[in-house]
Amino acid sequence: MNHQRHTSPHPARLVRRTLGFLFLGIGILGSLLPIIPGWPGLFVAILLLGRRDPTLRRLHLVGRRSLRTLRTSRVPHMRRVGRWLSDQYVGMRRIMRPKLIWAEKFFV
Repeated sequence: MNHQRHTSPHPARLVRRTLGFLFLGIGILGSLLPIIPGWPGLFVAILLLGRRDPTLRRLHLVGRRSLRTLRTSRVPHMRRVGRWLSDQYVGMRRIMRPKLIWAEKFFV
């Protein structure tokens, strides 16, 4: 009889993922609300979760597909919003990517 032992995730990993998703939520809220800046929350979330986290990667793909849908919308106002958001995304990515790579080497 094979008994497989169900191991729970390491407590530090669980805390790190929980904090990562908390900061991801704060970053998304900050991106939508003008009161809170979104990029610090996203930056910390990416550092805590890691750029290779499957959930984070899936969320990134959904966001990029949503931007593409907005850019190719039939409604002119939505196309303008999609282009503006895409420009914001590209600008933020250009700024954040080198900093994330440096921080991952430094902290992880």
